[in-house]
Amino acid sequence: MRNVRYSLTFFLIALLCAVLCACNQPMERSEIVFCEQTYAVGSKLPAAEDFLEFLPEGWTVRFAQDYQFDSLGEYTLSLILTDPKGFESEHEVCFSLILDEEPPRILGVSDRSALVGSGISYRSGVTVEDNCAGKVTLTVDSSQVDPKQVGEYPVYYIATDAAGNQTVVEARVYFYAEEIGEEALYAEIDRIIAQEIPKELSKEEQVRLVYEYVYYRTAYSESSNKSDWIAAAYDGLRTGAGDCFTYFALSKAFFVRLGIDNMDIQRTTGIVDERHYWNLVNIGTKEEPRWYHYDATRLSGVQHSGCLLTDLQVQAYTRQRVDKLGQGNYFYVYDTEHYPKSAEKIITATPALEPYY
Repeated sequence: MRNVRYSLTFFLIALLCAVLCACNQPMERSEIVFCEQTYAVGSKLPAAEDFLEFLPEGWTVRFAQDYQFDSLGEYTLSLILTDPKGFESEHEVCFSLILDEEPPRILGVSDRSALVGSGISYRSGVTVEDNCAGKVTLTVDSSQVDPKQVGEYPVYYIATDAAGNQTVVEARVYFYAEEIGEEALYAEIDRIIAQEIPKELSKEEQVRLVYEYVYYRTAYSESSNKSDWIAAAYDGLRTGAGDCFTYFALSKAFFVRLGIDNMDIQRTTGIVDERHYWNLVNIGTKEEPRWYHYDATRLSGVQHSGCLLTDLQVQAYTRQRVDKLGQGNYFYVYDTEHYPKSAEKIITATPALEPYY
């Protein structure tokens, strides 16, 4: 019996050592991802490291020979990869040299607005893409903007790629003298309601039309004036862009003018730096309320409507919205004691969330 006990002990120790050794092994070559590269004539040619998505610590990579690229076309290059122990392996990658005449693309440009004397983040939400590898330079020409004077001014976004191709996109920036009042906002909202949302419809039908209007006519940008929901809603109408606060504020303006009972709701502060705002709407009566969550924000990766969701559905969305490390499930976390419970009946289908109910 003692020999059996000793044998089992030695087996467990050996197994533990094997596991620890496996955990400390360097990354296998098969786990390293190689990538193709396309460069333009006249741009700085790639280094060996550019053909790897990342180079693990302790590893090195070099070209197998000195390559000369003197004509357009596709090349097959050999790389020598060396691991931390000095073992080398050779890998082939593809490289294309082209005459680049395609300009870069500028994404996320939108009109912006602000109060006179306040600042504007022109680059917020703006990115560039190009068909070739190499540096793309983005400059913003706001030389015609006078932030101390009321008015509408042009702003130019200029992207230049490594081959010298250039793209120019114009946007407008608005500076207004004072905070927008309810009268100006509601005049615009009433005009839209008269054209888009029949008052004889049910509250649920009206809310869904509000959602369609706000969601499809408001582009997402990463900034807004959060000091005043009236101003944020007015900015959303005027510029057609904004962040979650804009979607929330613009929707709220419609609900107020339609006489639909609503509440402001936001993510509990202190969990993460990013704030999030949405609405609660009552499509029932005061005596028999039917509260639902309403979020018209354009959220990346969402395969369902954010219009009229139950507590169960927003909690499911929060559980499934995590990063690769399984972190980040805080999206619709809020102080439930300060808000009414939603109706239990699901009236907006969200099949992608059902596994998380």
